[in-house]
This record gives sequence, structure tokens and C-alpha cells, in this order.
Amino acid sequence: MTITNKFWERLNEIYDENDIKTIQTWLNSDKRKVSFRINNIKSTTNEVLKELDNKWLCYKKIDFLEDAYILENWIEKDLWNLDIFKNWKIYLQSISSQIPVHFLDLKTWDNILDITAAPWSKTSQIASILKNSCSITANDNNAIRIDKLKFTLERQWVKNTKVIKHDASKLWQILEKNSFDKILADLPCSAEWRINLNKEKSYWFWSEKNIEKNKNLQLEILKDTIPLLKSWWTLVYSTCTIAPEENEEIINFILNTFKELEIQKIWLEYKNIRKWITHFMDKTYNKKVDNSIRCLPSEETEWFFIAKFKKI
Repeated sequence: MTITNKFWERLNEIYDENDIKTIQTWLNSDKRKVSFRINNIKSTTNEVLKELDNKWLCYKKIDFLEDAYILENWIEKDLWNLDIFKNWKIYLQSISSQIPVHFLDLKTWDNILDITAAPWSKTSQIASILKNSCSITANDNNAIRIDKLKFTLERQWVKNTKVIKHDASKLWQILEKNSFDKILADLPCSAEWRINLNKEKSYWFWSEKNIEKNKNLQLEILKDTIPLLKSWWTLVYSTCTIAPEENEEIINFILNTFKELEIQKIWLEYKNIRKWITHFMDKTYNKKVDNSIRCLPSEETEWFFIAKFKKI
């Protein structure tokens, strides 16, 4: 089994020749650098870096993210015996996955909704940045993922977080309208970041039918979740897929349907950041979609798409 020509056709519609070469290298590589962030609730930058230095582990700070680092020429196993790892003073999380929370512009005592929180990384990232000085409602609809989420939050000493199990498209049934300062909509998607051309099992799921299914699910969730956001506050949308149907098309829908949401221009000075596209196949999107960003896959990053909105 090989991934379909349709997949490559779609990529060529989105990226230029140089980016395609970068993507092909990534899709054929098993080498992905280990990235982590410091858990500010249990540790400090000085403590973490001191232990890494003592073990001669080389690292690089990611300047545009709080507390994010990449291990240089080391693997995850090299961290396992460290006190900072065993005691949850650091947390392994991809650089791309950390970017959406960065754009929430977190403030002390924010009331925050994480719509589809499991497996757990972004909820605990929010708590770490604010050192528990916030209120988080973390939702998921899967009991097993909920248990893992609770376990991870407990180990990281995350407080002031209410974990709930509910259908994300029906949160309006149990949560009040206009009640959240910040909403993180890191939504279910076709997760094309998992694709590795050396591992057939990593892309068996891929199909345009699956993409369409996830697009419809996202639309259903957003239609009933956006009213939960307070006026003048922030919603950040993200996925870990390349598919424009699950990204640009979703943003296009939001802009055309929710006139009270104003898209905010975001950018990062980073070699793997690109603008979103405004055309795909036979579709043309609202030109304001260009205010959003996509993250190119590489040794340091995965496919990610991010947009930021303010409710006016």
C-alpha cells in the first residue's frame, strides 16, 4: 500500500517547490527532535537547565515560546532517569503543539475553556504558564482519555481545573453563554502529522472522506461553542492537519457566519511558519483567512494550523 496520488496533488496545490522538498524529507524521516517545556508549577528554569547541564545534555531555547526547549542530538530516553523528568518538572510536548496556547494571550485569573482537552498537553501548559492562577474547564467525551487527563494534571500539580465529560458540540447544554474569557478550540482532525512514508500503518487512515467527516464535526462543535465566549475576548482555533477543508474552509465559515468574530493577524518569526492559503482546488476563501498561520513539518515541528479571533 502506498499513499495516494491525491495526497501529493493536494500538497502541490498548497506549497511551493521548496516547501514540498522539506515536507518530503520529513515524511521519509524517522528522526524527530525531542522537545519539552518547563512545568512552572513544580520547577524553575534554573533548576531544569542546571540538571541538563550537569548531565551534559545540549538543548536549544525556542525564543517565541515560554519555557520551550529542544534537545540537540539526544533522544527521549536520555531524559528518563533525570529527576526533572521523573518528577514531572518538565513535560514532553511538540513545539507546534505549544504554539496555539501562546496566542491565547493568557492573563491572571482568566476563565478558560479547553473544548477537546485530551490527551492533556495544552490544558497543563495553560496552568503552567499562569502557575494555577486561572480557572480552566477541560472537556473531552472519552472516558479513557478523561482518566489519562486527570492523571497527568494531578502529576503536574495542576489546580483550579474542572474536568468534564461531554459531547463538545453540546457544551451549550451545561455551560453558560458569554461565560469564558478565552476558548481554546484545538479540534479533532484527520491528524496528517502522523504520516510517515516508512510506516504503512501511519497513513492507512488517510482519505478525503475522512477529511470531510472531520470538517463536519468541527463545524458542529464551533457552531454551538462560539456563543460561550464573552464579548471582547479571545478564541484560538488549531488543528494538526494539512487539509484546507479542516482549516481554511473552517475559518472561512466562521468569518461568514459569526459576524461578531473578528480574525486577528498573527505571525511568528520562525523558519517553518507560513501564511494560510486563500485558494484551494476550485474554492476561494475569504481573504482575511490570510491572517492565520500554518506550521511546516520539520525535525523540530509538525503540521499545525492556527487562527485567532476576538469577539466584538
